[in-house]
Amino acid sequence: MPKPYLLGVDAGTSLVKAVVFDHGGNEVGLSRTRVPVETSRQNWAEQDMEHVWRAVKGTIGECLQKNNISASDIAGIGVCGQGDGCRLLDRQFRPLRNSILWTDGRAGDIITAWEESGLSLEGFKINGSAIFAGAPAAIIEWLRRNESDTLDRASYFLFAKDWIKFKLTGKIVTDPSDASRAPFDIRHGRYSSEVLNMVGLEAFLYLFPEIRPSADIIGEVTKTAAEETGLQIGTPVINGMIDVVACGLGVGAVSHGQAYSILGTTCFNGVIMDAIDLKPMGIGMTLAYAFDQQVLRAMPSLAGTPNVDWFVDQFCQSEKKDAMESNAELFYSLENKISQMPVGCDGLVYHPYINPGGERAPFVKTSAAAQFFGLSFNHTRWHLLRAVYEGVALSLLDCFEKFPVSISQLMLCGGGAQSAFWCQIVSDAIGKPVHVPGGCELGALGTAVMAALATGVYPNVETAVEQAVDLAAGYEPNLENHEIYRELYGLYKNLYRHVWDDWDLRAALLKRLDKS
Repeated sequence: MPKPYLLGVDAGTSLVKAVVFDHGGNEVGLSRTRVPVETSRQNWAEQDMEHVWRAVKGTIGECLQKNNISASDIAGIGVCGQGDGCRLLDRQFRPLRNSILWTDGRAGDIITAWEESGLSLEGFKINGSAIFAGAPAAIIEWLRRNESDTLDRASYFLFAKDWIKFKLTGKIVTDPSDASRAPFDIRHGRYSSEVLNMVGLEAFLYLFPEIRPSADIIGEVTKTAAEETGLQIGTPVINGMIDVVACGLGVGAVSHGQAYSILGTTCFNGVIMDAIDLKPMGIGMTLAYAFDQQVLRAMPSLAGTPNVDWFVDQFCQSEKKDAMESNAELFYSLENKISQMPVGCDGLVYHPYINPGGERAPFVKTSAAAQFFGLSFNHTRWHLLRAVYEGVALSLLDCFEKFPVSISQLMLCGGGAQSAFWCQIVSDAIGKPVHVPGGCELGALGTAVMAALATGVYPNVETAVEQAVDLAAGYEPNLENHEIYRELYGLYKNLYRHVWDDWDLRAALLKRLDKS
């Protein structure tokens, strides 16, 4: 009889989670530990690698102990984590410096130069992903220029999950999904010497770890790791995957045309494809998916929940105070008000580009800014707030319209998916059914499911999804509303095309004002 539990570890940017699941995908144990992001200089984002490991082992130990889970009942361990960035070890497997995270911007000038020279687009044709400042190649180039002694002493490059796996097993290996964010040939599933040559980094190919399938058992918990975590010596550890791919498996997206959006601080939009198609060229990313021959074509938009948070903070202070005093749910009250506003908000359009970085998908425009269009005397703040909800939904539609494949259904997760009102707007806007999975730690669930497949708990992925993934809520599109949103979407696109150059003028003005 198989052991009853699986452990999923999710090493996010600011939060480490350890979750124990039963074979039905139910969370039977959960612990979280916050890990600080160090920002010693402007645009820098780093983490102490040993601090991350202390957080991981403490979180695992706490999860087992406080939920009275025996380590001997854990059938296997899956690990996922934040993507991109750079973690370097020396020959003795010691960290050479703090990890540099995907959110780090120190290599911005390098990216600008690569874009202007055409290198970024040429690399996209091989890699299938737009490069940005937090990508491995950009960081390595920055280190070559600014910390060459660090690179001289480096023997191993690791992604976030691979550092944790090394501490658990003593093995250094990565999977295709994380490797996709390195200089990678997406069509042949290997590191790309051609891309490395393009950017002058061919001498550093040796740093990147061996690539093995996500479901491979790459090692077992060592004696030292067992003592530190409370796990049992010899527990199998699978290779795992980048967190956004793990989340895809956690929501049950395993077939061509199935799509999912993580509606959070940013909005990751992806669709599963059985064949590689890089259109639109130069935009978004293409990741090797959890299973052979599949890829995840993604549009990681910056337009997420902070748009709503900003509006509520600025214009709903009295409602916030009332909710706090009456111990009521703030967003339930607000959404009850905006649900009374007409679909399309009487012609009011909101562009949700409030992130300081502008937008990165389905178009790249660092100067893009949020804006309302079409204000009149009849508009109230509730019209404006509904327009914000609708604007984010239209940004999702904008992403899915750019994919080279039609989506069959959409799974929605993240903080925004907790709003039934917002989920219905998304369904109406894209004109497709929307499903919201149960549970909250979907990345950990995805990697735990992969561990279950690797250890024989489930015979195949179809059975795994059927048993472990709970699509708790579903929303069908209102076709009348969809027609309104299609018209609004045409206006939405025309507007940002018209102000495209004006965004740049605004950015230049702000720079001048900042210097004065």
